[in-house]
Amino acid sequence: MTLRETLCDLAPPLLQRAARRLRGGLRFEGDYSDWAAAQRASGGYDAGEIVRRVLEAERQVKDGKAADARDGVLFDQVQFSLPVMAALARAALARGDGLRVLDLGGAFGGLYRQFRAFGLRTRVEWTVVEQLAYVELGAKHFQTGELRFSASLEDALAGAPADVLLLSSVLQYFPEPHALIWRFASWGPAQVVIDRTPCSALARDVLAVQQVPAEIYRASYPCWIFSRERLLEAFRPRYAALASFVDGSGAWRAGAASFELAGFLLDRQA
Repeated sequence: MTLRETLCDLAPPLLQRAARRLRGGLRFEGDYSDWAAAQRASGGYDAGEIVRRVLEAERQVKDGKAADARDGVLFDQVQFSLPVMAALARAALARGDGLRVLDLGGAFGGLYRQFRAFGLRTRVEWTVVEQLAYVELGAKHFQTGELRFSASLEDALAGAPADVLLLSSVLQYFPEPHALIWRFASWGPAQVVIDRTPCSALARDVLAVQQVPAEIYRASYPCWIFSRERLLEAFRPRYAALASFVDGSGAWRAGAASFELAGFLLDRQA
């Protein structure tokens, strides 16, 4: 299966980036044996409605009517992911002559907007790899000389390889994330930045169903709760963890797992 085919089944991105605001309604339920079983227990989602709401909010940010947006929710201040910004600043300093970023599941480029608002002045080539609906609308409304959109990871990597691979609240929504990680590692970006990804202290991964509160949109879909050690092991020996962090939303619960929304900065081994 190509990444283009995989992205067609990808659940909506960005939900856990707003986890602190959604704490009262966002739930993770069950401990399912496989992806098909979790899908049968899920209600699905209206992809078109989600894209429309996210697009409307992002256009308000572009027009200066709001400072930031996540999941269609507007903010009067930019909601920086500071660990991601620090990782990008470190990568830019190491490169010196510009930075190539591949942002998987990055919707309409919210992390790119944060990067520019953060004041990092380095030249950047930022590619968002997303579902086709996001790519078409992103190219129409948000694409610039620095920011572009692609529905194919293969196409995005056709030129020079990425310096940084961003995986922000996205790995948990793929049916076979460990196989995907193996593909990422084989392409060899210098750094991998993982953010807001459910991780527990268990020795195994737990497959839950994520329930979205109605005030965002009515939806439920499979979501992996990763074993922290297994997730890092999937990147070895090609990558070593330089730093780890968690977001400020605290501990969560899903069936057999207590977990946090974790992040990691991984450096490619020589």
